[in-house]
Amino acid sequence: MASLKQMGKWFDYMRANGVYDNTRIILVADHGFPLGQFDELKLKDGDTTIEDLESYAPLLMVKDFNSTGFTTSDEFMTNADVPTIATSNVIENAANPFTGNLITNTAKQGTQYVISSTNAADWDTSRNNGYQFLPNNWFSVHDNIWDINNWKQEAQMSTSPTK
Repeated sequence: MASLKQMGKWFDYMRANGVYDNTRIILVADHGFPLGQFDELKLKDGDTTIEDLESYAPLLMVKDFNSTGFTTSDEFMTNADVPTIATSNVIENAANPFTGNLITNTAKQGTQYVISSTNAADWDTSRNNGYQFLPNNWFSVHDNIWDINNWKQEAQMSTSPTK
């Protein structure tokens, strides 16, 4: 809450100095947290909750240039979407300065796969040889993340599922 109050002060400062309207603001968190707040995001097998998918619903809010407020989206998003959002309609053919690859999220079309991160030991890279995850639960999602029918538990595997 303290962070949100400080951001409010920052936004007020920007308005008072005439730069709020011509600034794109992106607020992002790397993942959500399984608080059990949304029954529609509990993936179940009968009466048993398999995964609280709220973990995969991070904060991503954008206030674009000349807009009065922030927008949200129901699409599956990650921090990897931020460079595309930040450069959209600002830098033509924006490229990664280290690789030269165009900054785009076209590879993120269709079904997306995520590994369960409920247990910290499951994704600890030092425990997982630094580059490969131990077998764990994977989930797939497409389109609206708030529609439980768009989520599916995949078979337990050690690397990302292939399409």
